[in-house]
Amino acid sequence: MPKLILVNPANSTVGYSFITPRWLFVIAQATPPDVFGEPVIVDETIQRLNPDIIHPGDIVGIGINTGNCLSGYRTLATAKRKGATVIMGGVHPTIFPLEPIEMGADAVITGNGDVVWPTVIQDVLDGKLQRRYDGGRLPGEAMLPARWDLLDTSKYFFPSVQTVAGCPENCSFCSVWVTDGRRPRQRLNDKIIEEANELYRMGYRCLLFADDNFNPATLGRIAREPSPAKRKELEQVREERFKLFDEYDRAVPRDMFGVTQMTAEAVTDEEYLTAMHDKMRVRGALIGVESFSEEGLKSAGKQWNPVGQKMVDAIHTIQEHGIWILGSVICGLESDTVQTIRTMRKFALGSGAMAAQFTFYAPYPGTKDFYEMVSDLKHQDKPGYVPKHTTRLKVDRYWLKPLKPVEIIDHAQITPQQLLAENERCWDTYYSFRASLRRIQNGEARSWPLAGKIAYLFGCKAFRKIYGGQGVSADSVKAKKGGFLAHWSLKVMIGIYSRYFDRRRAAAVERRRSVPALG
Repeated sequence: MPKLILVNPANSTVGYSFITPRWLFVIAQATPPDVFGEPVIVDETIQRLNPDIIHPGDIVGIGINTGNCLSGYRTLATAKRKGATVIMGGVHPTIFPLEPIEMGADAVITGNGDVVWPTVIQDVLDGKLQRRYDGGRLPGEAMLPARWDLLDTSKYFFPSVQTVAGCPENCSFCSVWVTDGRRPRQRLNDKIIEEANELYRMGYRCLLFADDNFNPATLGRIAREPSPAKRKELEQVREERFKLFDEYDRAVPRDMFGVTQMTAEAVTDEEYLTAMHDKMRVRGALIGVESFSEEGLKSAGKQWNPVGQKMVDAIHTIQEHGIWILGSVICGLESDTVQTIRTMRKFALGSGAMAAQFTFYAPYPGTKDFYEMVSDLKHQDKPGYVPKHTTRLKVDRYWLKPLKPVEIIDHAQITPQQLLAENERCWDTYYSFRASLRRIQNGEARSWPLAGKIAYLFGCKAFRKIYGGQGVSADSVKAKKGGFLAHWSLKVMIGIYSRYFDRRRAAAVERRRSVPALG
């Protein structure tokens, strides 16, 4: 009997993963029952694909993004040699649907595969497989839950639950708004709650809200929307979010916590920010700082972000609300110089963010920057052509070569050696023992017990070791290996943080209630 094998390729195999590759378990849910038996799930961050399990007639589904597509194409070649039918999907094939076909794939799925996957399977069985299937952008009510019964809970730290798709922004370095649209689409509340409760029953007490923007419709975002029609849409989205928060709060145990990704604009909406913490129990969030300078934010297409000290103040405000910040800073934006990166390092240290990452700039496929730089590359010798960028792309299909981040572009003001050195200095300085200890002494961690403070110090070293230079994107992309230390330290930190901070916050709320009202 043929098998269905779903593979998440990875650049390194470490035996466990911080972030669950949600697509694996969603496509398993979409697989027609009683056709192949249970799908075989292979996450190469956990264990390498064993070619011996693939036989002629099997179907192999591979999901890739730009960061792990080389690993994905190696898996593709292996599966084809074994006689399997190979279907590829993910963000990268959505942008370049012909590339996987050129590499030998039998078919490609673009967009969301949830709905079209059963059709693809049936077409394989009927011998009429097409080259391309378009899943499009699913409305929230059509998004499927994951098959969490197939998850090995001992291998994953954060299971992932999606609450909303799409992002209303149009940052020049980001492809989300290109591939997933700018109109936020919220999943059905009961489906979100069902998944959270299922994961709770499985023993999890912390999950990842796998949204590209958890706060797509705060008061600040609505206020800067020039279109009256879109402003009204965002107001409706905000109302939908509060309904979710209220229902989630009533239906999900209060010791289930969450982490997510959001924008600093959350500080413009006190009600929203408070509800994130109190009702969704969000305890950590990645925020795209990108740059602390106006010039840097302009080159990133993110001028609405707080600048300099205002960003520092925003980070303080969010952390005062009980949500840890992982601040994400880009090194090598077009406006950057050696000095601006050093200045950003000082701002990051002064921000007090409990964690930070310093990534290398690269024009990813699907982004505005990428297509403009490809145009510059193709027309650079054309008389009269005026390049749109001073930063130049060296080769337009760089992801097919084993290049280091600093080898992808020619920066007008920084050499590769300088960029590499300054980036390493950012990581080393931020996660030095002295800087980490200062964050404990001056931040929320000062009230932790000694064991929690020690765990945080270990966690800082482990995070720097695993994600240094690239940051947290997906575990399948990282090239470095960590160990049990990172997993243990992060688990201890979140447990202690949730327990002690919530006690303090509850006490503060009780004190406020005891103050007599004026008048």
